[in-house]
Amino acid sequence: MVVADLFAGWFIAMSRPWLLAGGMLAGAVLAVFYMVRVPDTVAPTEDAVAWVNGRPIARESYEKALAAVANDRKTGTLREGDRERVLDRLIDQELLIDRAIELGLHERDPQIRNQLSTAMIDFLVRRAEDEARAATEAELRAFYDAERFRFQRAAQYRVAVEGPAVPMPSGFLLQKDIEQSIGPTAAREVAELQVGEKVTVGGGDQAYEVRLLERRDGEIAPFEEAREVVEAAYLRYRSEVAVREFLELARQRTDIVVELD
Repeated sequence: MVVADLFAGWFIAMSRPWLLAGGMLAGAVLAVFYMVRVPDTVAPTEDAVAWVNGRPIARESYEKALAAVANDRKTGTLREGDRERVLDRLIDQELLIDRAIELGLHERDPQIRNQLSTAMIDFLVRRAEDEARAATEAELRAFYDAERFRFQRAAQYRVAVEGPAVPMPSGFLLQKDIEQSIGPTAAREVAELQVGEKVTVGGGDQAYEVRLLERRDGEIAPFEEAREVVEAAYLRYRSEVAVREFLELARQRTDIVVELD
């Protein structure tokens, strides 16, 4: 469920007070909005529709919330007063979060703590991916040269079955293709053979031999051929680096005391 859907659900619930009877929804709402607050935080210079204790409610967040509510309507449009109510709910969100922090819920509630750490990772990853998408040709090629092992083609094998008839495709095969005919264990053994060697599969009257006739070890795909894969790998790599660098810097700036026996 995306954040927009969660907001729409909360907005409707707040519009129907009986759905909040007994406070059943309050805890979940608080946890969800505390989770999504970090990515929505904006610099003071950015466009804001309101301020709560000096913190801006970004117009982008407001517009997304309006779209979520409109999408939840059967007509797909907003009703009279929806804009004011949506803004009120966003302000309520900030007030609830402030009180949750005052009460230390982010320190005591395991669910909120897990949601916070996950939200922070998502935030770091999204930001890193946005920056990585603007990578130049030179940057992508430098990554390709430094991480060539990532773009190695899978090895291929040409084999022959000696003995009982076993359906085996002809030509060069990937290891996964061989697995479909003789099983994963035997396929791994074939992949470890030298050309001309063979391995016995099965036992008794059902035993047969598979000989390796030829192999093509995996080669590095040329940059032009692997460009899309390079771009995807670069996004993942930059995301991993962003999280790792954040945690390393945070450790350096934080007083951490470990007291394991």
